[in-house]
Amino acid sequence: MDKDQVFELVRKAKRAFPEWKKDYEKRRSYIYNLVEHLKKNKTELAKIATKEMGKALKESIGEVEKCAWALEFYADHGDSFLSDEVLNTDARKSFLTFEPLGVIGSIMPWNFPYWQALRFAAPCLMAGNVIVMKPSRVTMQSGIEIEKAFADAGIPDGVFSTVVGSVDSANHLIDSEVNAVTFTGSTNAGAKVGERAAMNLKKCVLELGGSDPFIVLDDAIIEKAADGAAKGRFINCGQSCVASKRFFVGKNIAEDFIELFIKKASELKVGDPMSIETDIGPLSSKDGLETISGIVEDAKAKGAEVLLGGEEMDGNGYFYKPTILTNITPDMRIAKEETFGPVAPITIVENESDAIKMANDSEFGLGASIWTKDLAKADKMSRRIESGIVSVNNVVISDPRIPFGGIKHSGFGRELSRYGMLEFVNLKSVRFYDNLTHHHYVE
Repeated sequence: MDKDQVFELVRKAKRAFPEWKKDYEKRRSYIYNLVEHLKKNKTELAKIATKEMGKALKESIGEVEKCAWALEFYADHGDSFLSDEVLNTDARKSFLTFEPLGVIGSIMPWNFPYWQALRFAAPCLMAGNVIVMKPSRVTMQSGIEIEKAFADAGIPDGVFSTVVGSVDSANHLIDSEVNAVTFTGSTNAGAKVGERAAMNLKKCVLELGGSDPFIVLDDAIIEKAADGAAKGRFINCGQSCVASKRFFVGKNIAEDFIELFIKKASELKVGDPMSIETDIGPLSSKDGLETISGIVEDAKAKGAEVLLGGEEMDGNGYFYKPTILTNITPDMRIAKEETFGPVAPITIVENESDAIKMANDSEFGLGASIWTKDLAKADKMSRRIESGIVSVNNVVISDPRIPFGGIKHSGFGRELSRYGMLEFVNLKSVRFYDNLTHHHYVE
């Protein structure tokens, strides 16, 4: 779409906004219809995403199911999240009210084409906003299918629209009459989006990259930790912002943990993503394959030991073998960059203090996980880790009930929970007075 077409989509959204924001119960009814549509059509929608970007079909089906859950959650609870908040002041009556901003421009990535779009859209729409979304060029059809799903659910035209186009279309969206912008993607791209939004004085939420630490203490339950490592690292072929990407393992447990981690990773079925039996499909693109291969070759050249995998798979497609490395040093790319692929670098640590120090030695701060039987210790560690999310004895996963977002170069703002809903509202304070206040010397 060119500039005029994008601007017209936004104008259409602006026309839909006044009616959409009026009635919460009507919005709730529409969203329930969308939930049922997604549940009914989850397999067909999943097949489209898998064909576009290669994730295992069972993961794509789970993604659509999770979208339905998030939409239903906000339809159920959004009204309580938006209830006026009474304040105690010197006025007769004081309260906060939460009002929608208008049209929100959404620029979304390819790795979770349905979930990334709808985990933002669910709270945003139930707050009374309308959305114009620009999906990744890799998963453009998935983005189109979302708009179709809204139409099939009977939701009024203009409430959710999809921009079809390139990076230029995304820039046009930011420059249009949208009231705010949200972006999920790489740190470099996010910085550009944030700069452009700031130039237009538009609020922006950025959900960017991550290099999440996975800390296994000496008293961890090895079976549970190794199972979590396989799930946390190899979800979506490792192409997740909250995938476990740096592993720090206590020296007394390292040998047993690594042995079991290798076993579980070796049991994962890599192959045709359209088969329901497949655990790991290909990477999404040739560029992605070349990047992950380059990161592993850099590590090998600098002394890393390959315990599993470490190379591309033979045959057609952008397949890379599930890989586990040790002897990691800070100068390696894998220790510094976000690793978007099925590669797990393991560092053996002396104690939890060393683990936290290494975990925090990163430009990213999205998620982290700690594995230990000592929950008091885990509580203290969770407060020392520099991240937006910490999971104890589980992998990091997004959840509509919990705020999602990071610090440092992982972005700012939050998605999901009540806090995600309040990112795109006007927080208006209202006070009723009986008399003129005397404190007029300072604004």
